[in-house]
Amino acid sequence: MKKRSLDIVFLVICVAWAVIVVPRMFTGRWSPEAEMALVWAGGVLRLAFLAVATYAGAKGLQYLEIGNPARNAQALLAGGFGAYLIAQTALFVLSIASGGIPPYPSAADIGFFVAMFLMIAGVAVAIRAWLSLGLFPDGGRRVATTAAAVAVPLAVGVIVTIRTLATADVPVLQTAADMTYPILDSTLIVLTAAMLRLTLLLGKGMVGVVWRSLLAGFLAMAAGDVVYSFFAGFNLDALDPVLDVLYTVSYALLARGALLQLKLLRS
Repeated sequence: MKKRSLDIVFLVICVAWAVIVVPRMFTGRWSPEAEMALVWAGGVLRLAFLAVATYAGAKGLQYLEIGNPARNAQALLAGGFGAYLIAQTALFVLSIASGGIPPYPSAADIGFFVAMFLMIAGVAVAIRAWLSLGLFPDGGRRVATTAAAVAVPLAVGVIVTIRTLATADVPVLQTAADMTYPILDSTLIVLTAAMLRLTLLLGKGMVGVVWRSLLAGFLAMAAGDVVYSFFAGFNLDALDPVLDVLYTVSYALLARGALLQLKLLRS
């Protein structure tokens, strides 16, 4: 599938889903049957996006021979997509079993933490692999500058978020999860922004498009994690549709990035 066609398909799906769920912010929760239908539809949609990302990430390994500096990064990213798929599957099952609202934190969060660690490691290894090629004499300095520029405002945001969430009257395990997500998300965003800066040194090309898609996906995921933490800590039920859309868009962007990466490796 061509990039333009792929973008149109993903855009139509995400917009259609947003049109369905966002009105719930104003109408309130629907009937139990309708709410459960949304749980099923949204869960299957997000699992489909993650399944595509996992397949594309794993398939890409076939085009990277052993010894290629990029192979380890690809393997970690594919593992991260797979861990997201497993974690989202667990969350989907818990949602169905609990009538639509899964417990938090749960075993699914362990899977999400593992996935994020794999993704962080994958992006870090990708940066190291690109720098090892010797194509960027001052690439290391530019990467460090970009990482620092992104890290400073994110650090401020993380501190504010953690201090705010710490005031919520919630169990200790939930507080720990609420504080872990922003830290992992921010680390992933900083590294991805640095990787994107490195790819831009090559000029306008497909490599940059791939990492822009992944970065946008991580940003949407980070926003979703923060919204979820506030939603769970302060009982902000009205934010549920926003959360739904953010995660759906995030996984769509990750699937798009993985598919474009696979296309790039095949060429």
